[in-house]
Amino acid sequence: MNFLDTSPESGSLRAEEERILAAFTRRLLEIAVVTNGPGAAFQQTAALNAMHVAALTVDEAGCVVDLNAAARAILDNSIMIKDKRIFFRDAESRARLKEALERLRETRQLNPLIADPIIVPRKDKLPVILRIWPCACDAQTSPEAARFVMTLNALGPKPGPQAPFLVKIFGFTASEARLACVMARGTPCNVAAQELNISRETARNQLKSIFAKTDTHRQTALVALLSQIE
Repeated sequence: MNFLDTSPESGSLRAEEERILAAFTRRLLEIAVVTNGPGAAFQQTAALNAMHVAALTVDEAGCVVDLNAAARAILDNSIMIKDKRIFFRDAESRARLKEALERLRETRQLNPLIADPIIVPRKDKLPVILRIWPCACDAQTSPEAARFVMTLNALGPKPGPQAPFLVKIFGFTASEARLACVMARGTPCNVAAQELNISRETARNQLKSIFAKTDTHRQTALVALLSQIE
């Protein structure tokens, strides 16, 4: 499946948008080998789910063909599946989605840069960034086939790495691993101590050991290292 046409048309995108697009593109290209043949739409969302990317596929009419577990976890009163379609409570986001899909239907070029990302506000939460990725298919022959992949990037705190992984990778003690998991979210050491119900002195001593075992010296470097673990 020729999933993406990466011809450069990103002049209007800001540097941060280009960075996000490049990150998604790399991850999507990694799963290209499993997106051929019968059931490709389901393989596609499953593969993205394995990489912790929330995604759903929709057909030519905009009806949802499949969505993965990561996408289901994002659905709430602001973003939902209604009448087999993705629905935003925010009217402006609904209008932008409709416009983007209409524009994409008019072209068979597999160019994700045709549609700008849609920022979907949520009540009492940070927004979701939705991107639409055209799929290679013949909609005339198979109108119910997946025509677009939508990826959902829910902004906000992400769960840290699992403690057993950190024990195996770095040789942490169980208590050090628990502290590292909390601090991987960017939580200050004293706040992490309160969350784990340990003294600040204990947390500081454990942090010194964590720094030594990871060859880091500051929390920013530690967070950057731990964020690579999925």
